[in-house]
Amino acid sequence: MARRATYINRLAQADPAPTISVDAGDLIGGTGNLFEVKGRYLFETYRKLGVDAMAVGITDLDQGHDYLKKYAAKYRIPLVSCNLYDAETNERFVDPYVIKRVGGKKFLGFEWGGKSVGIFGVFMLIDDVSTMLPKKGDDPALIIRDARISSREVIEELKQKTDFIICLANTGWVNATNLARGVTGIDVMVVGNGANIKPKPFLVNDIALVMPGDLGKQLGILELKMNESFRVEEREGRTQAFEENFADDPVVAEIVDRYRVELNEVGRTYMPTTSELDRVRFVGAEACAECHLSEYEQWMSTPHADAITTLIEAEQAYNPECVKCHVTGYGKFNGFHSYEKTSNMVNVQCEVCHGSGIDHINYVRGEGLSDAIRTRQKAFTLAATEDRCVACHNSEHDQDFFFDTDVKLVDHSRLFEK
Repeated sequence: MARRATYINRLAQADPAPTISVDAGDLIGGTGNLFEVKGRYLFETYRKLGVDAMAVGITDLDQGHDYLKKYAAKYRIPLVSCNLYDAETNERFVDPYVIKRVGGKKFLGFEWGGKSVGIFGVFMLIDDVSTMLPKKGDDPALIIRDARISSREVIEELKQKTDFIICLANTGWVNATNLARGVTGIDVMVVGNGANIKPKPFLVNDIALVMPGDLGKQLGILELKMNESFRVEEREGRTQAFEENFADDPVVAEIVDRYRVELNEVGRTYMPTTSELDRVRFVGAEACAECHLSEYEQWMSTPHADAITTLIEAEQAYNPECVKCHVTGYGKFNGFHSYEKTSNMVNVQCEVCHGSGIDHINYVRGEGLSDAIRTRQKAFTLAATEDRCVACHNSEHDQDFFFDTDVKLVDHSRLFEK
């Protein structure tokens, strides 16, 4: 986020053209204490980034309706959705739209001149058939009204008030394209709910659709060249990832530092516990070393064998978002649960790459295994797979990771001996 802020500031300094910053929803993304902390800091960061509107997504409801509205209001992030209704009051869950003035002048809280932009939100589940989100705890059920009908109604209203209309569609890409075919009057549709990355404007019914992907990994940028009538003459879209050559914005970096400190403290009591610690699944690197000593010694020379030290030095050894990629079997059966109970599972050991080892040991010992398990155990002794690596070495944490090259740094494979 700190690098994102730096880039946004650079854009503003390089081009005096007015900008609008929006989010198509699913900001919060989880239940429990960790996401409660994360959500608060994300809203605070969005305030510093100057986000003008945010659609409501399904995961934004995970911490509860009051939580979502409380922190959106506290940090003045307008929530928009035209077709979500409270089932008990039959009133809209949030405002259907906001109007932002661009290119005008401000003085003592008054605005004049420039052009007005209407930003509305719309919500659809991926299946496009569900009409209600069920009651959850103290939160009432939410009715999902027809997205096309609700959008048309809002568009007609905004046509009378604004010069340009943006739709924040928390619908997924396929639903968004179908929605665009059924409405007119939208100038830009920013799509959320899904990992699709569609930076280039995709025209449907003269509506420019873009989608920046998920998890905030990239910033979507859509540049519009307007004529004197405020009609679009040219469109150019792209996404921007944030590599290490982007300096951290100091204001947002301070927010991120506070977030990490609090999350680390929460993590001290959050570490997952289980009643199945005595159920053997992970055996640990020492057990592997009994038969694979040379491989074990090679592993000991790699950063994997000392992965937890990175977190200790960064004072993030209790941050669950970090710990899960620096230990073995995080939260699984007798994998890592806490430093006190499962200290033998710290660091990235053999089973992170090769899978749980108990069946393999049983196979080697000649104990009875099903054909399916036996075949799988043969396979995992040959090589680690890319999908296991990218669970942690992903675009968010290791943008320079390239499996074919980097796996050689830890490779100690040998042919399976029958």
